[in-house]
Amino acid sequence: MKTVLWYFKKIYRYKFMQTKNVGILAGIAVVITMVGVLTVGTNIEQDNMDKLSVDYETVGVLLDNDMHVLVIDIRSADQYQKGHLNGVSYDQLDPATLEKRVKTIQNRLPEVASKYNFVLVDDDGTEAKKAAQTMTEMGIQTFYLNGGINIVSESLESGSYPVITSQELSEKLATNEDIYLLDVREPDELLKSKIDESVNIPLAEIFKPNQIDEIPTDKPVVVICGSGNRATIASYALAQEDIDFQILEGGINAWNSFQELET
Repeated sequence: MKTVLWYFKKIYRYKFMQTKNVGILAGIAVVITMVGVLTVGTNIEQDNMDKLSVDYETVGVLLDNDMHVLVIDIRSADQYQKGHLNGVSYDQLDPATLEKRVKTIQNRLPEVASKYNFVLVDDDGTEAKKAAQTMTEMGIQTFYLNGGINIVSESLESGSYPVITSQELSEKLATNEDIYLLDVREPDELLKSKIDESVNIPLAEIFKPNQIDEIPTDKPVVVICGSGNRATIASYALAQEDIDFQILEGGINAWNSFQELET
């Protein structure tokens, strides 16, 4: 017997094939409305009260259909490593970093800021809801997973610890470990300082069609920028391509300081 979700996905894909020129925000509204209809017996009050809330099935459909959506797990790095949804990146997005992320996306990635939608995931939806409200108020349409990761009954995907320190990276390079160093700064920044063997693909290029295809999926990728801000944003896209990423903590600034201490 086919499930309600199977029919939902079939209808959803048909709708988007017929209306592929309609904005993604309208598409998400269609998804939320359809899910609300299918679960009207249990969720009608929640759906009417909270327009930024999306359910697990909706997130899955958006990711499966490669829509303009970026899903971010904002729990701790330890929790993310132990188990997260497939295709979801990591960023704690605490009050100290949230504003910086939003401004960087708006200034350096205007297409992403205007055309993409974000979905935040936490334990139970509490902190993700607050962050989603803040990001939406700042001009980036953001939703959150209703109930958080706690409502996901399917097996979660474990992976590498999402952040790597300069010392850990230095040890990997010293043993000639097969890793891909991805520097997402602007080319002129690499003229001042760079890690040997790193490949430069500026942040804006990461989000352009087919550009991400240059990044390997068969080896760990360490993402580098000045301080870690742009590298974290780049990882939003890498995660959806099943790229095993780690963000260099503190960026090239921390790396340079570490190298000075070592000499």
